[in-house]
Amino acid sequence: MTGKQLNRMLITEGMVFAGSSIVITLILTVVMGPLASDVLEGMFWFFSYHFTVTPIIVVAPVFLVIGAVIPLCSYHFVAKRSVVERLREAE
Repeated sequence: MTGKQLNRMLITEGMVFAGSSIVITLILTVVMGPLASDVLEGMFWFFSYHFTVTPIIVVAPVFLVIGAVIPLCSYHFVAKRSVVERLREAE
């Protein structure tokens, strides 16, 4: 792969991982929120559950950016070494 193709692949993988974790978080919030709220409301008299997706929506763009930047930064530091050195280290 060329450097440009590798960068595009790393960005895509980071975005897919971040996006899938956001979707899984939303699904778990929708499913587990009401179940956990019933238990917690029974245990604590001061607890009240209000379903909100706003925190997930606010954090999602930041999470996507981090999912793209971290693989690129790590590749940048790895790419400084020659291919031969990287192959020796892999074995």
